[in-house]
Amino acid sequence: MSKAITVWLDDEADTALSLIVSTGLAESDAVHKAIVETAARTKPHALVNDPDALERALDKNHELVAETLVTQRPPR
Repeated sequence: MSKAITVWLDDEADTALSLIVSTGLAESDAVHKAIVETAARTKPHALVNDPDALERALDKNHELVAETLVTQRPPR
């Protein structure tokens, strides 16, 4: 089933769409791809179903935060 929608683009989204379209994708295909890929990235199932993966992700996040705090600390 297909469904037509209307989307109002701000300047940032319009620029991004133009960039994607310049690669040869039609506008509708570019929007479709962006929606599907964003939805795939937002699915929490991988971490929810695998506690070890969740723990690894949290450890990595903590490491990145600690590294940022050390490297971004203003000089005294």
